[in-house]
Amino acid sequence: MKTFVKKLTYSLIGAAAFIGVNGCNFLDVDPELGLSNEEVFGSYSAFRRYFDWIYESNGGKNMERILIAYPFYYDLFQQYAFSWYNTTDMSDAGRLGVTQQYFKQGALTQDFLQKVTFSTSQADNKPIAKAMFSTIRRCNMTIAHIDECMNITDDQKNDLLGQAFALRGFSHFTLCRLFGGMPYIDHVIEADEEWDLPRLSTHETFTRAAEDLKTGYELMVAGGVARRNTPENLVSSTVDEINGVAAIGIRSRALLYAASELSNERGNEDWVTAADAAADALKAALDAGFVLLSKDKYTNNFFSQQMTNETIWAWSYSAKDNHKNFEGIFAYPQSGLAGNATSGVCPTQNFVDRFETIYGEPLVTDEDKAAAMAAGHYNPQNPYADRDPRLDLTIVHDGLANSYASGKVINIYYDPAKKLWPVTKLNNMNVNFGIDWGTKDNDLQGYSNTGYYCKKYWEGSLGSKGKAHYHIDPLVRLTELYLNYAEAVNEAYGPNGRAGAIDLTAVQAINLIRNRIGQPDVLVKYTANKDTFRERIRNERCVELAFEGHHYYYDIRRWKTAPQLMSKTLYGIYVESVAKSADYPIGRKFEVRPIPNNRQCVWKDYMYYIPFPDTEAYKLKNFVNWTWK
Repeated sequence: MKTFVKKLTYSLIGAAAFIGVNGCNFLDVDPELGLSNEEVFGSYSAFRRYFDWIYESNGGKNMERILIAYPFYYDLFQQYAFSWYNTTDMSDAGRLGVTQQYFKQGALTQDFLQKVTFSTSQADNKPIAKAMFSTIRRCNMTIAHIDECMNITDDQKNDLLGQAFALRGFSHFTLCRLFGGMPYIDHVIEADEEWDLPRLSTHETFTRAAEDLKTGYELMVAGGVARRNTPENLVSSTVDEINGVAAIGIRSRALLYAASELSNERGNEDWVTAADAAADALKAALDAGFVLLSKDKYTNNFFSQQMTNETIWAWSYSAKDNHKNFEGIFAYPQSGLAGNATSGVCPTQNFVDRFETIYGEPLVTDEDKAAAMAAGHYNPQNPYADRDPRLDLTIVHDGLANSYASGKVINIYYDPAKKLWPVTKLNNMNVNFGIDWGTKDNDLQGYSNTGYYCKKYWEGSLGSKGKAHYHIDPLVRLTELYLNYAEAVNEAYGPNGRAGAIDLTAVQAINLIRNRIGQPDVLVKYTANKDTFRERIRNERCVELAFEGHHYYYDIRRWKTAPQLMSKTLYGIYVESVAKSADYPIGRKFEVRPIPNNRQCVWKDYMYYIPFPDTEAYKLKNFVNWTWK
């Protein structure tokens, strides 16, 4: 039994006990590797060096740190040119690879699973399971040894303990939403300890994580760190560390997941619990001074600044637009020109249709479009006019305004008279955004097969002429807390219900998000009952959190709408120049077309969660592996 447990401890459930010792130094080691408890935990400075290992980037080769849980970093997987957004119906990858050939077809290779769970054999791997278990262990060690620190103040102790509880909860939450229910490891697992833990349900895992996150919030607030910056001074040396409001904000997310259809075990009682948690988180954030940015500052949440007063917790990364990681992930339009097998996020027409008219009309179905056309509010031959302003802030489409372009717009259309795709000159560099339809379906570069590119994190410049600036990966921002509140309150009490100490209805919470960007209130006909309003809440969440935080990937799973959405045909847009006329008012002909067959997707119910690789699963006894076979 001890032999099995030792293997188990250093592989899966006890993977957090594994500490790499290549180039070993004080920051890398646990007491098991030779240092005494007094050396590691005896002084506050030494204790912090031990704990802060969790946040270290390790020169970008993050193999066991919390950074792998951050969406930007997890998507920096150049070897596979992979992004989780592209595994859904919302977008297509420029490069034909793992996303289309395996993931969207319901099949995963053991090699891929190893590299996104446990393997540290290559610097490019993203072993998120190993990283979360390592973080959990270090948090448990911190909680177990905190009283051995001799020169720690009460505030320092509360802050350190608060971070440990919060990150333990965050790590379990991260594991659960990706892999399914987990054993909850709330103490230090010793190498010779005899145990074998079965999986908990996702509901129990999420609720246990929520308990830790609440404890972390209470401790950090007691230590004076509801936030680590001020509204007046958004930059601080510790802003990348989790704070109290972030902890209670992620708690609201965890309980929202627990209440959702995929995990709900107590019916409406789960929704009441989620609503109260969302109210607590929203109140804490507002009390701490976080605010929704105005429309003119909206994009600061994603680029140009290190932090904003809407951003509660984030990873900020400074780079030029043509940085090889970012160009591949977000399909900056130059990614197809880089010649280095980049990929990119290329939105589908299916997702573009989620952006309403400026009059608040949905455009998701043919019936929606017909109604908007009848009202004179939508023209499929001028499809980007009179749309939710977030469309132009999120999606690169033909005719998109761009101040860096010589013609001040992006060209993604075919000119039949000249038999070419006109270039766009950005920073005095010629860029070809368009391709002959279907000609790059097997390509290894980042050209778009949908006619769209991702705009959300791109400020518009190009190449070496671009200036290095911040890209923000929002782990939690105030907008999400309003969305969490609206969804949970609507399910618990209906559109006009309220929860906790927040004097705000679900409808009012959604309207606050919409109004700040220039969208009108949700049309009254959609707020009559929870069923009709549910669809508007979900659509608002999809639009507001588009290509952010991997929310869409997880949302369509917890709502159990993935089977329907991923069984539909995926479309793009083909644009051709024509003479202006009543039928073609802007001199363009827009045609919605299916994207190539090898880029379509399927749905199989085992795709709700990712399995561990067989090499790890075979070491287990009571832990039943999820399977994609």
